[in-house]
Amino acid sequence: MPDNLDPVVDNQDPVVDPVAPVTPAPVSPAFSWKSNLPPDYVNSPTMQKFTDDKDGLSKAIESHLNLEKLLGHTKVPLPKDDKDIAGIQAFNKALGVPDKPEGYGLKDPTMPESMKSMTFDKKTFSEVIHKFGLTPKQANGLWQAYTDMSMQSYNKYVTENNKQLGDMVSGLRQEWGDAYDSNVELGQMVINKFSDSQEMNDFITASLLKTPQGVKFLAKVGGQFAENKIGDFKYSRFALTPDQAKQEIDKIMNDTNHPYLNPKATNEEHDRAVEYMNTLHSIVSKGSK
Repeated sequence: MPDNLDPVVDNQDPVVDPVAPVTPAPVSPAFSWKSNLPPDYVNSPTMQKFTDDKDGLSKAIESHLNLEKLLGHTKVPLPKDDKDIAGIQAFNKALGVPDKPEGYGLKDPTMPESMKSMTFDKKTFSEVIHKFGLTPKQANGLWQAYTDMSMQSYNKYVTENNKQLGDMVSGLRQEWGDAYDSNVELGQMVINKFSDSQEMNDFITASLLKTPQGVKFLAKVGGQFAENKIGDFKYSRFALTPDQAKQEIDKIMNDTNHPYLNPKATNEEHDRAVEYMNTLHSIVSKGSK
């Protein structure tokens, strides 16, 4: 055997190298930020929204910062109740509510020329909204909406009223024919005669001309004066309704002494009578169309 080999000893235990003991790595305690809070805070409904870890803490801080931004730097306590006058005044002042109604500075509405007769009471409006503590922005917005709606309602009324008047005039013109203007003028002359002022004249005329009944009444009164049945008011009718023209034709046809039928009438008288009859027939013809 070679010399460099160690001799083998019978029954000798094998030599084992020593192994160092394994030490477990230290475990970090779980992160818990709520454990440092009082129990009342931890159990509050607000804190229940956030988890007890780093992400929950981050979101809780974010929520607090957003709340501060929302509240701003000026803290104004809410009034205790409707009787807390001082609290209400302080709260309104913080919102920008003016001390007096005039402070709203409401602007005059822009109106077309046809609506210049409309008026808006800014003073009373300001006093009313001031009682409710509206902010200037709310007050001006409400004022704008109020004036716009009022003008729309007025414009709708005028449009519908004009249409009704137009329909009424068309109906009476068809009924009276060329006598419409004459009848209206007769009634207007009566009103002019007895009105104390132009204001009264305009009021009565406008009131009667709104309905067919009013116009017919106006014409009837004028007709009575035209025929000298009422007082000393002479006016010759220069136009007839279709019914009146027909009555006049029947009257002439039953009067043998009328120049239209009387053979003893001069040529000039007969010609005028014929011309008059032609006019009457023309009025009746227009009324039947």
